[in-house]
Amino acid sequence: MADRVALVTGANTGIGLAIAGRFLADGWTLGYATPDNEERHEEPLVDLRQRYGGERIHWVWGSAADPDVPERLVGETVEALGRLDALVNNAGVSTAKPFLELTAQDFDVTFDLNVRGSFLAAQAAARRMKEQGGGSIVNITSVHEHIPRPNLAVYAASKAALGMLTRSLALELAEHGIRVNSVAPGVIATPRNEADAERLEPEVPLGRPGKPEEVAALVAWLCSDEATYVTGSSYVMDGGMIQQVVSLPA
Repeated sequence: MADRVALVTGANTGIGLAIAGRFLADGWTLGYATPDNEERHEEPLVDLRQRYGGERIHWVWGSAADPDVPERLVGETVEALGRLDALVNNAGVSTAKPFLELTAQDFDVTFDLNVRGSFLAAQAAARRMKEQGGGSIVNITSVHEHIPRPNLAVYAASKAALGMLTRSLALELAEHGIRVNSVAPGVIATPRNEADAERLEPEVPLGRPGKPEEVAALVAWLCSDEATYVTGSSYVMDGGMIQQVVSLPA
């Protein structure tokens, strides 16, 4: 049985891959969850196995938007690795459209993955963690958990819902020693949003986009023994962007 086991969804790219690598670097054993088992997910997995050892990584797959999948991802991780100490709900979808062009399908696709998938994974994880006497759940939301942005009505609403779910779970699960927090990244330079990050750079007071590794460091701390009194909080990591509604001085 591994000493500490983390399950990271959306672990194959961007922030999720950085989180997966940080857990492994810190000595954890990893459940590496991807939306499917296509060949494109194998390159980052092979790299992680070469760096940290294949025996410390168990690959699980399936779209968390499917209501049957989150329980299976958790169950297969526990079956293979013996326990679960941390869950990071990182898998998500960004839907960018003007409000009047959004459809019911856009709403369902966004909420099914960003909210329901995280809800079901947290529920499955918490049941295992309760038996172990505790654990940590981190939901990756967005700066738009707290502030809106044009064309992101559905996405921002889903992240705000996940933020409130975080607080609700923290309240209910505290008695079982399970801590639940959210990390709300702002402009982060990932392959998926590189162009948008470059365009938004002037809106960031620190003058640059964040790095996935910086988000991973915060997640690692929240799951560590140094954060055992932290629960129900949302940690905004945005280079100060949320503080600057209007960039032009008065």
